[in-house]
Amino acid sequence: AALLAVMLMAAAPVFAQPPGSNAGLPPSATATGLAAQKLTAEIGSALMAEMKYTDVDLLSFLVNTECLEAEFNSFAAFGVGMHPKLFGLDSPSPMGGKKANLSWDIQLWSEEVARDEIGHVRILHEALGADAPFCPQLDIDGGFQQLFNDALGTTNVEWDPYKDDVHFVLSTFALEEIGATGDKGVTGLVAINGNGTVVDLVGGLAQSAGYQAAADRYILWTHRNDTLPEFGKTVNEVMEELTSYRQALTGDVQIDQGLTYRGGINVVPTDGNGVTLSRTPQQVLHILTLGSSNGIGGFFPDGVNGRINTPDPLSPPSSIPSELIAMANAPYTIVSSYKDVEDPFAPSPPGNVSASSSP
Repeated sequence: AALLAVMLMAAAPVFAQPPGSNAGLPPSATATGLAAQKLTAEIGSALMAEMKYTDVDLLSFLVNTECLEAEFNSFAAFGVGMHPKLFGLDSPSPMGGKKANLSWDIQLWSEEVARDEIGHVRILHEALGADAPFCPQLDIDGGFQQLFNDALGTTNVEWDPYKDDVHFVLSTFALEEIGATGDKGVTGLVAINGNGTVVDLVGGLAQSAGYQAAADRYILWTHRNDTLPEFGKTVNEVMEELTSYRQALTGDVQIDQGLTYRGGINVVPTDGNGVTLSRTPQQVLHILTLGSSNGIGGFFPDGVNGRINTPDPLSPPSSIPSELIAMANAPYTIVSSYKDVEDPFAPSPPGNVSASSSP
């Protein structure tokens, strides 16, 4: 009987928000006061006032990140990079890249992602015209190697993003979700400039990346208890380490969430109202260069092309009230059902987490 109990405990899914909790309520039982959205708007306004980015500046930055995603996914899916005229005839050849060893279902998924990412590179070139930069020097394999070692606190552990389904999806997810939050952040910045076509373009990139990242998360959820032998950790544990690492490089604004949030399934990481979150270009670059202070390193060993080429400024400006940052970063307030909430429109003080929640 004792053995059976242990086996059942091991097999049972872990939920910090138990199934059926928050009945009749959004993810957070109390209102957020639009804190995350206000914080994003204030950071964006301050950034644009200081840096005066044009649409060319912002779209050119996205060419770099889309080149990285497109080239990796093209190699993993098809065994070759994107068309040389899209990559750049004079661009340096990427370091790494090969066909991934995938099951039939994940092979189909990899091809869809690759085609979408290559399309993102092309449409950015169409939008920029003669101002479009081509792809910078990419260190695909070395970037993944360093990323996973840094995130897991190891050195010289070999990470092969082409090894199998799980290694590939973990790797493409590691990039895709940075793209989703980064593209959403740039959407707000180009909106300040007011070109509706550009806003729709970048918003579409963000939505595409968000769909892809959510699909990656669900695939990884189905493998959450699989062990990755090179680290001796489960997929879920590696995801926690990876997202914590990305968050540390993001800075003071809470963006990243693990595969489980408070223990429950977390396919779509959001704020307390189910709304996705945003990163600035500087935060994106800081992650992809793996903490480099000058924007050179990691996946971009020679840096990126365009005016936005360093992770400065990384943190919110001092003009933004600390109370707003605290409210935006506050954890969910969770209760069992709507019967325990007097007013779902009443904001919760930062950090006010009910006893039914897990830390």
